[in-house]
Amino acid sequence: MFENDRVKVYEVSWLPRAYPTHKHLYDYAGVYYTSGDRVIVSPQGQRSPTHTNAWDTFFFRRDVTHSEEGVGTDVLRAVFLELKEPAAVGGATTASTGLGKEMGRPNNRLFTWADVAEPGTQLQAQPRKYENDAVVVAFKGQKPTITFVKRGTESKGKEAAGMDRVYTFELK
Repeated sequence: MFENDRVKVYEVSWLPRAYPTHKHLYDYAGVYYTSGDRVIVSPQGQRSPTHTNAWDTFFFRRDVTHSEEGVGTDVLRAVFLELKEPAAVGGATTASTGLGKEMGRPNNRLFTWADVAEPGTQLQAQPRKYENDAVVVAFKGQKPTITFVKRGTESKGKEAAGMDRVYTFELK
């Protein structure tokens, strides 16, 4: 979906089939935008059935090796961000503003923010200030749109306006 020197963004779907064993070379994060089931298989063959809910966010460290199988009738879908640098590059020490509610567990790679419209409404444009580079993953229904925003940007919120949900992954 998007790539630059800092991040590579994918749209991922777990169709009902087995996928090959793979190793994640980078720390990665993202948001699931549909609910679904899969089986995660360790390199030793241990099978772990997993259900994931729509709108759960995640962050995992690199070097995870596994295979996966999509199972069930509901296809799990997500937007994944691979953080291409081996460590944080050092971001701003001041807080960004207008990006929503901070989500996820604290870590040294990114901040995750969520802004969700009330049912039956859409998000309105409002000022947003990005102290760090950020990947904005905005949803209208279940269609994701990706925007990369450079650190120090002050916007009027057009990247969120008219959307149902916006997840901002602010890179440290």
